[in-house]
Amino acid sequence: MKVLIMPCGIGMGHTSRCVTIAKKLEEMGVEVAFASYGSGYKILSTHYNYELYKLPDIKFYGVDCELDIKYTAKKSINVPFIFLKSIYKESRMIKKFKPDIIIADSHFSVPITAKVHGIPCVMIQNELTLNFAELYPDEKPMEYLETGLKKFVADVCNLSKVVIIPDVPDSIEIPTKLESKIVHTGPLLREDPRKMKDKQYLRTKLGFNSFDRIVLVTVGGSEFGLELLKLICNASSKIDADKIVIVSGPQINDDLIPETDKIVKKKFLKNMMEWMKISDVIVTLAGHTTTMEVIALGIPNLTVPIEKHPEQLRNGSNIRKYGISIVEEMKNLSIDSISEHVNFLLASKDVQSKIESVKTKFSSYSGTDNAVKVIIENSK
Repeated sequence: MKVLIMPCGIGMGHTSRCVTIAKKLEEMGVEVAFASYGSGYKILSTHYNYELYKLPDIKFYGVDCELDIKYTAKKSINVPFIFLKSIYKESRMIKKFKPDIIIADSHFSVPITAKVHGIPCVMIQNELTLNFAELYPDEKPMEYLETGLKKFVADVCNLSKVVIIPDVPDSIEIPTKLESKIVHTGPLLREDPRKMKDKQYLRTKLGFNSFDRIVLVTVGGSEFGLELLKLICNASSKIDADKIVIVSGPQINDDLIPETDKIVKKKFLKNMMEWMKISDVIVTLAGHTTTMEVIALGIPNLTVPIEKHPEQLRNGSNIRKYGISIVEEMKNLSIDSISEHVNFLLASKDVQSKIESVKTKFSSYSGTDNAVKVIIENSK
């Protein structure tokens, strides 16, 4: 059996959860190839050895940790051309690799291409609706854009055999026309928290003391995390931690991170969940994969959604209710406030008391196993 996986290349989350699926498929003797662009392509080409194809780049625009939907729309006048170009490239890959099934993670040209070639497609989506109009309530064009994109997303996903939601039920709104195609698998975690080594073992393995207070900071796979990185570096002396591990991602120059005894610099971590588990607090953007892993491990966290990014804002809203997260937009953070938030999470007994129930809820899902089962069943 051969599987072609095409994740969205913006950020690292889509690619990392698809690699998790790929590893499980390989254990079953399945041959896997990838196609992506942007950060996704860079991660796959640098850190993995899969057969890999390059897709045309798609880009979001913004400044200072804020997504600018309007400017992105203006700069995306060539999107129809890129869309057709992507379908052409995908068709060439399909003819060369001859997959039995295609997995598309938030990459919307793929179900169309798969349909043309008569190959089953499984779509992975953690967002099916948008809230541009809510973010821009006084701008009628944004309402029209949202309406059009919602219909487009639903129509494209409807071409797939199944749409996997890598989350718990009732986490997102499901369009009526897609209800029959939806499968909630639970989070697609890079590791099963129930099978991971304990915190002290991992600390020794990764070179830390058992008594160190460790804060992990991950700023995602795009330039939107740059402001958060700068702020955490400037606030580092005020944070009551022994070590601050900063993972900068492929799109940010890690020369911006100072070399100190307190700060540990990392560009990319294949074993990210181990680093999460040894941490006492995590500071992160609100990407879906990262938030799912942080919550499943039960790590107190400061989560900073990219401003005016509908999916990240919803992810932040979803995790806030579990009681171990402080969710704050970048515009509301300063050196003093970010250090106060992190120090509160390091010390709060109330937050600590909620950890076990949160871990139990999310760790009970075998998301990757469930997703692979869906893929195998629909390849026939």
